[in-house]
Amino acid sequence: MQNLKLKKAKLNLGGGMSVLYFDSFELDIENRRLSADGKALRLGSRAFDILAALATRAGQVVSKEELIRTVWPTTIVEEGALRVHLVSLRKSLGDEARKFIENVPSRGYQFLPAVRVSPSATTNRPANPIDKSTLPRTATKLLGREDFIRTTAEFFKTTRLLTIAGAGGIGKTSVAIAVARLLSEQYRVLFLDLAAHSTGETLLPSLASQLGLSVYGSNVLPAIIGELQKSATLLVFDNCEHVVDEAARAAEEILKASPSTTILATSREPLRASLERVRQLPPLEVPPEGSSAVNPSEYAGLELFVSLAGLVADESDFARPEAMTLAADIVRRLDGIPLAIELAAARAFDMDLESLHRSVADPLALLRRGRRTAPPRQQTLRAALDWSYNTLEPTQKDLLDRLSVFAGTFTADHARWVAAEDVSDEEFYDAFDGLFLKSLLNVSAAGGNYRLLVTTREYAATKLANSGFDQSCKLAHAKLCRARLAEAERDWTVLDTGSWLNEHGGLVHELRSALEWAFSEGGETRAGIDLVASSNIIWTQLGLMAEQLTHLERALAYFDQLDGVDALTEMNLRVSHGGTLYHIKSSERDQEAIEEFSKAKSIAENLRDHMNTLRAVGGMTAIHTMNGDYVEAISLAHRFNDLFGNVLPNAASRLLAHNFHYIGNFDAGLKHAQTALELARGGVRGTLNNGASYDQRISALSTVVKTLWVQGKLSEARTLLASTFDEASALDHAISYCLFLSVSACPTAFGMGDHDLGVRLLSHLAEKATKNSLLRWQEWATTFHHVAKAVQSGNSDEFNQSLRNAKGARFENCLMAGGHFADDDTLDRALSKNAGWCRAELYRLKGERLLRENAQDGRELIRRGYDLATEQGAKFWALRSATSLAKHAAEPHGQAERERLAETLSFFEGEALSLDVSEARKFA
Repeated sequence: MQNLKLKKAKLNLGGGMSVLYFDSFELDIENRRLSADGKALRLGSRAFDILAALATRAGQVVSKEELIRTVWPTTIVEEGALRVHLVSLRKSLGDEARKFIENVPSRGYQFLPAVRVSPSATTNRPANPIDKSTLPRTATKLLGREDFIRTTAEFFKTTRLLTIAGAGGIGKTSVAIAVARLLSEQYRVLFLDLAAHSTGETLLPSLASQLGLSVYGSNVLPAIIGELQKSATLLVFDNCEHVVDEAARAAEEILKASPSTTILATSREPLRASLERVRQLPPLEVPPEGSSAVNPSEYAGLELFVSLAGLVADESDFARPEAMTLAADIVRRLDGIPLAIELAAARAFDMDLESLHRSVADPLALLRRGRRTAPPRQQTLRAALDWSYNTLEPTQKDLLDRLSVFAGTFTADHARWVAAEDVSDEEFYDAFDGLFLKSLLNVSAAGGNYRLLVTTREYAATKLANSGFDQSCKLAHAKLCRARLAEAERDWTVLDTGSWLNEHGGLVHELRSALEWAFSEGGETRAGIDLVASSNIIWTQLGLMAEQLTHLERALAYFDQLDGVDALTEMNLRVSHGGTLYHIKSSERDQEAIEEFSKAKSIAENLRDHMNTLRAVGGMTAIHTMNGDYVEAISLAHRFNDLFGNVLPNAASRLLAHNFHYIGNFDAGLKHAQTALELARGGVRGTLNNGASYDQRISALSTVVKTLWVQGKLSEARTLLASTFDEASALDHAISYCLFLSVSACPTAFGMGDHDLGVRLLSHLAEKATKNSLLRWQEWATTFHHVAKAVQSGNSDEFNQSLRNAKGARFENCLMAGGHFADDDTLDRALSKNAGWCRAELYRLKGERLLRENAQDGRELIRRGYDLATEQGAKFWALRSATSLAKHAAEPHGQAERERLAETLSFFEGEALSLDVSEARKFA
């Protein structure tokens, strides 16, 4: 369903009770939010209303009639509806439910826990930081698995790869989580649910993202290894069966390269990887045939059934010996499979035990006789799913089938998008709550959304494939993805990065699923193109730009074959393609990126779309700056300002700051950098883009740091360099971090003569660029490395050779790290370009070389450099030129040159001693 936003009427509970606290729970009535131990939980709308109504009158008995009037103020419903939603509420609260809500016979319901009240709303509370543990929570206590969990954990004393294998529904995930919790004191634990992955190709990129890495290239393994080697880590690969080959290969590569890493996997079959140890998870223990007067606590399968059925049925139902005999027979027929037991127990709310026993027994016997080819436990689970499915109402069957389109978790609002359009909201919620009540729909372990268990989703997907409405349902899912992408784009401007990732990071699984369908036979190609065009923010924020490039190039290939694709979609494709090429490919593909940005710019200008024009122009100017085409970059920025300066005043400053600096107009560069810094103060993060480009604040500070050095304010430059380095490190945005180190920090450190600092900063650059597969910045790191090595060894041939293939800003910045080793060809190449920022120094270096052949011409060229530096306010270059003039002065000009040097040196009084200042004092 398109453009659907479900709105719930807020309860009018009065009394100013905005936030209630009980046990480990927090109930925010105004914002309709329930959390446990700081983690958000999701309840169905009716269940939330019931909880709020009871909790606000804690200790009092609330009649059934009063609850119905409160929860359904405009609708007439039967008492059975209240009972259904109470069951749903109890299931959501899990093991705590029994002591929270008491059924008072003939009177109503009473909320038992002590409740504390806070009158203040929590709308302005700071967002919870990202939970350092990625382990999902389990909704109920594990029964009968204690020994298996303990011994499995002990195996990791001698094993680095262990797979828990077993049939679907046997409880592998819950056991793996419990094992990981036991080991969490020894390891950093990362949980990766592979059920949401349709292909194994996304396993390693998702692991990189889980590790907090933004790996922009296609080879993510080096970055993963580098991060894993930092601490002892347990990786939990859950649900490996459908990507078993890729999981095995990844496990082998990781374990070989990272001795500090251990892997726990779950799968229906072994990975068959080297060093793998396999443990088969058995079913829960059930009473033997013919046993009577059974104690549930003696058999885990029976205890599970009784505890779950007890949530929805009266405990007195199990007080009779014959009732326990029936229950024992039910779990025995279900072979002790936890999921099958849960499905059966869920029906205790609308069947008495005798009816449930008859309902389960006959269909299971019949269904299992028809499937001799499947293993016995798979026969039982399939039969249990068939039985459970056949007992659903038509609207519930239809909704379950449709929910199988979700690759990961979803909310009730999301589910409403894919539900049949002719189903009313009331019918939808009845069906949705019914599925939850019958354990076919589960509360997600992460974030409190909903999900289908893997086994249930696979079962429902086969039903959907044969339904006749599978394509329309998948199209609705794709449209939902499009709406969620728009929401993610909006939230990026108001949420901090951690909160944004918590809220929208899981969308990537739905996006992948929708794209796979859209570009498949029978899919909707146009929907796929639209999704690719609008999904830039997801890929960039999760560091999956290499995967994004694949989708972009596929979408563009289809785009060229279609007629009538709207201009906005093409613009987004082009600008995203250009940005992806720029950031993850080397400079060799710059021209292709420029062409894409140029096409996007033309479309955006025609649409009067100022933000996307800025994105396109920003991409073009970035490439021009890298290539040394500073004048062209300035011209582009001015043209943008002429068109949209009234809509985005001063936005061009972030494009102009670097380029004015590079042409030698330092005052203008600083002015625009300060303007960009002012603009960066307005939002959650310092940038006007959607995360695909440089952080605006770090970019502006890069200009300021380097300008302070060139202007001779060495102490200020050092201080700001250090603080900006800390800020860029904390920001953890790889491309912004590499930008600062490459164009500012390393040139400034080497330029001031602090070789040790330069080498330390260079090591950070090389590590980050390699870790994140940023080819462009790897090129910078490599050139700087060879230059620094040549300077350290005094090898001029190596120095000049290292600059042969460099160009533009990289060439100029690396050249200034050791310019006294430059030969004539290198200097002439630099002087032929627009390198105004270092032209004064280039004149001096060229003049020094000319002194050997023609002293007068050499001194004249050095003096020319001094005059230019003085005109630009470049005190550092002026100091070097004045030093050279004094050092090589010919009489009778020696005194004048020494006076010139002394006057220049006076500016550096109070500055920290540097090599250049020390050298100058020798000749003053």
